[in-house]
Amino acid sequence: MNKYTYRILAASVVMALSFGVGAQAKGSDTRVTTDPSITEKALAAQMKQVSADKSVNFNNMLMQKSLGDALTDAAAPEASSLDIDLRGAVSTAIQNNRDITIADLQRKEAEADVSAAAAAKNPSVGYSWQGNQFKTRIVSTAGDVNNRSYSQGVNVTLPIWTGGKLEGLINQARYAKNIADLTYYKTEADTKLSAVKAYYTYLENIKLADVQSMSVNDYANHLKNVQQQFDAGIVAKLDVLTSSTSLANAKQSKIAADNARDIAEANLNNIMRIPMNTKLNPLDKDFPEPAFDITMDQAIAMAQKYRWELIQADYSVRVANEALKVAKSGYMPTISVGGGYSWDSAALSKIDKDDWALLGKISWNLWDGGSTQAAVKKAKEGVKVAQEQLLQARESVELEVRQDYLNILSYKEQIRATEAAVAQAEEAYKIAAVRYSSGVGINLDVLDAELQLNTARTNYITALYNYNIGLATLEHAMGIPAVIHSEFASPLNQAMESK
Repeated sequence: MNKYTYRILAASVVMALSFGVGAQAKGSDTRVTTDPSITEKALAAQMKQVSADKSVNFNNMLMQKSLGDALTDAAAPEASSLDIDLRGAVSTAIQNNRDITIADLQRKEAEADVSAAAAAKNPSVGYSWQGNQFKTRIVSTAGDVNNRSYSQGVNVTLPIWTGGKLEGLINQARYAKNIADLTYYKTEADTKLSAVKAYYTYLENIKLADVQSMSVNDYANHLKNVQQQFDAGIVAKLDVLTSSTSLANAKQSKIAADNARDIAEANLNNIMRIPMNTKLNPLDKDFPEPAFDITMDQAIAMAQKYRWELIQADYSVRVANEALKVAKSGYMPTISVGGGYSWDSAALSKIDKDDWALLGKISWNLWDGGSTQAAVKKAKEGVKVAQEQLLQARESVELEVRQDYLNILSYKEQIRATEAAVAQAEEAYKIAAVRYSSGVGINLDVLDAELQLNTARTNYITALYNYNIGLATLEHAMGIPAVIHSEFASPLNQAMESK
């Protein structure tokens, strides 16, 4: 190589490196205002669109007398009845939930990804066969002669060192599998919480419907008393009218309560994935009031240790660190070994046992235009993002546990307060009714007393409902699993014993 050629090559290398450095330029500044030209183009494009005429249907099918003829003759499933309690509702929901099934299948997909990533470290075996046909003019003979050539080969390649890339990819796949497992456990717990809420909501609406029925009976009995006194000329017509209005309003509230109960029943059937028209018979006639003796610090400590999202965030940090290792592997050389046979024949049987080769290969990308450097920078920022998300998740979980814990304390106090209010309201209603019957009270006192009694009964049921839902919500927030799997049964038992 002469001096002139050497200078040309050196100048080319310098220019290539300069262009590579220039490729690392930062992005342009971000605008903080809208771009009117973009809006104008969007409006112009919209004006060019042709709207197809649509014939709107204004026929109310519900008002058609022949609606039944338009329906299929498919018979609705026969309604059945089912005795159910909280344990049965939760177990049925977890057994039948499709989200849990999907999460389990995704676990298996993630496990297959681990095997696929690990397989890259195994030797690979390849086979190739090639046949060529061409024409060659031979001078010593007249005409053309058809010639054919064949080549075959079997080779084996084994990666020895990839700069940590394969190891990083394998670890990423393993951590992704761990995250998929935790998603499966969380889905089970989410389903349990949904089933608990649905069951207690159904029980609450049954109790509220009963309250409205009692209210209707109270108003009806009072109206009968008022009517009798009016017929005797003791009270005015106004008392009859106001009492009738109160009874009518109570009946409307009962209709709404019965409807809410039926909707809650259908919702519980849906969560358990049983026929919607199944008639449920709750075995629990009253709300339980289980003891609550865990401290807030214990609840937070358990959540910080066992909450699924936090464990997933831990694994996400590990995934980000492995991604950084994979990115840094671009700086490192790769080493592989291999060997194989090759022969020039169309048949496999004509292999030449002496035509073999062993090879060793070292590959090192000394300059890639800054691509590896950019990938490493991105991966470092990804680690920081994962760390921030972990800390953010911990703060959110602690706040959630504190809120749920304080709500339970509030609900427990509300139970005692509303329980006393019910007893007082019942006594006040009896007194007002007796005073009115004796002619020393007014109709408004009875109506107000009944309204207060209905409110007190409703508040008491709501307080019991909130307390039980609060316990289930706190349990979920603490990361207590819905199903005790073998992989974490022992650690959880140790945590409960230390509580």
